[in-house]
Amino acid sequence: MRWTPILTTLLLLCVVLISVAGVKSTTKKGAVGGTAVRKTTVKKVAVKNKNIQRMNQKRWREPPRDCSDAPKHLKQTCLMIRRMDLATRRRLARQSVRQTRPNQVPNWLQPIPVPANARGQAAYHPYDCMTLLCLCPFFNGRNVNGQCVLSNGVVLNMSWRKEYRMMTEDERRRWHNALNTLKRNGEYDRLSRQHLEVGVGSGAHSGPGFLPWHREYLKRVEIALRMVDPTVFIPYWDSVMDSYLPDPRDSIMFSDLFVGGTDYYGNVVTGPFAYWRTIEGRSTILRNLGAEGQLFNENQVNTIVAQNTIENTLAYTAPQPGCPYPNNYGAIEYSHSNIHLWIGGDMKPPSTSANEPIFFMHHSFVDYLWELWRQLQQPRWLREQAYSADHPTCANWQHFSYAPMRPFPYLVNRDGLSNSYTDQMYRYAPRATCSHQRPNCGSPYLFCDTRGYPHCVSKIRLNGNCRGFEQNDACYASRCWWGRCVNANFAARMKGARTHANSTLIDLELAKEVSVNGTKVERVPLVKRISIKMTAPLFVDCYNRMPCCDSWAKNGGCQREPEFMSQYCQASCNTCTPSYNTTDACMDRHVNCVAWKADKMCSGKSADFMSENCRSSCGKCSLTRESQCFNNGKIIVIPVSQNLRESISDSLMSEVTNRIKKVKKVAAKEEVESTKKVRHN
Repeated sequence: MRWTPILTTLLLLCVVLISVAGVKSTTKKGAVGGTAVRKTTVKKVAVKNKNIQRMNQKRWREPPRDCSDAPKHLKQTCLMIRRMDLATRRRLARQSVRQTRPNQVPNWLQPIPVPANARGQAAYHPYDCMTLLCLCPFFNGRNVNGQCVLSNGVVLNMSWRKEYRMMTEDERRRWHNALNTLKRNGEYDRLSRQHLEVGVGSGAHSGPGFLPWHREYLKRVEIALRMVDPTVFIPYWDSVMDSYLPDPRDSIMFSDLFVGGTDYYGNVVTGPFAYWRTIEGRSTILRNLGAEGQLFNENQVNTIVAQNTIENTLAYTAPQPGCPYPNNYGAIEYSHSNIHLWIGGDMKPPSTSANEPIFFMHHSFVDYLWELWRQLQQPRWLREQAYSADHPTCANWQHFSYAPMRPFPYLVNRDGLSNSYTDQMYRYAPRATCSHQRPNCGSPYLFCDTRGYPHCVSKIRLNGNCRGFEQNDACYASRCWWGRCVNANFAARMKGARTHANSTLIDLELAKEVSVNGTKVERVPLVKRISIKMTAPLFVDCYNRMPCCDSWAKNGGCQREPEFMSQYCQASCNTCTPSYNTTDACMDRHVNCVAWKADKMCSGKSADFMSENCRSSCGKCSLTRESQCFNNGKIIVIPVSQNLRESISDSLMSEVTNRIKKVKKVAAKEEVESTKKVRHN
């Protein structure tokens, strides 16, 4: 009996040992009870080794998404969940199609109908258009139920201007390609020269006309870009996100992925705009980042948006003695000039700033701030009415509300207040934001700084200064190590290096050096070859304005009146090459002839132009041009006055002066040839 407790204890011990052995064996076979323990103890080492291996090999294999790796007892559940998700996705897709089918465009890009008397509904030049339907003929599109459908079946939408770093990779690539296409066919330089010519002596700077003028100018540049690719828009550059960095020059903005980098002397030699020849003849764009000026900051943005009078927004920035308004150094024109100074180089003086593509993105942000102020501070009806008073001691007369908006024809400064810009042509995407609950800015090129109030900050390029952001994912495709953005592999091997799960591998575009046969050499990015291909044909402004141009030219009118003939009869004087068929005497030469005929423009002030270029629409095919130009056997006198002749010859616009030079050159050449013929005979 005394051995009974001892035997019982031994039996219990044997049972415990057998059960433990059974648990270990089931763990090896993948039993549920032991799996968690095995994975908990082994997974840490495995994950660490895999992470190091992935960083070294720079690859990662995505797990299968068809439930093939699911445990056997969960496979049916996995398949059921995926079937339900697939059914939900299909239903949402059908709903999306039903919602967008009538208009083919999202709600935030729906154009707002314009009044019947609004300008820009039918235009001579595509840049004069203020509606999508006005642009449609120039894009070879069709008006289908009030929408412009292009030849490829895509609807021409309003532009949705995003922040540069919020663009998708495809959008940014298209933007760069469109700019390079315009640069190579000469249209970019022609548009840049317009800004050069109004740098001084116009209503584009130093007064209330600053914002309206640049709004119209940006619209014209954007139309030119969309004629290359209809999906392109002018992004805006929110430089506030760069101002938070310890050195904004190290922003990802100034890498090859965006506006490119410079050499030691400030020449732009890498990126999409490398070796762009300027209109002054330099072989590259010039920058001098950070030498003077400053970028926008959040306080300046808040001050601009909070203005409560029109005189503080359309401000008098160059008042003279006697002006009843005080100096306003917080005006948007002053604030925006600091960014011009900070970029430096070509961006510094207004006359050369349009050489730099950053100019258009910077002014797109300025226009965004102005539109934000209009939306917040003005009712809709007041936006088209309110303009700073015409005080000659506060601004020169070219800034007055009804002064001509030179060099844009038929426009005055007040036309820049039209709601049609954002009703029909473009709208702005909101600025990048983040929060404590959502510390994500929606772009791999931005990160959220949650210290204080959360705000988005531009990421820093490789080898850039990241001091103060060691605890953030501040470096693009790299790690912040002792205040410097270094290669991700290097930082991962350092003891205690901080890594981030949402960082991406380094991009070759950012590498300063590459290894060739074991030797490190400096990498010189090549300029990408861009094929000049446009969706819409480039508009050629080569039309005679009067039906008698050919008769006048044959009778020596180009030699006698070069000023008048160069502007009103440029096709007959051979100063340009028409894009239409000149042999067909009855065809419509302009794409908008039908629309103009519907507007009853075949008579009145436009009768001469319509009789020359819209003969089929106006029903004048039976009337020859020569019959309109002779009276009693004598040719009609050229209708030019001395004032008109002097105003043309005194013009400061290069397009006008170049036409006069071409006419005189052609006339001189013809005179020499005729003299040779006379001597020969």
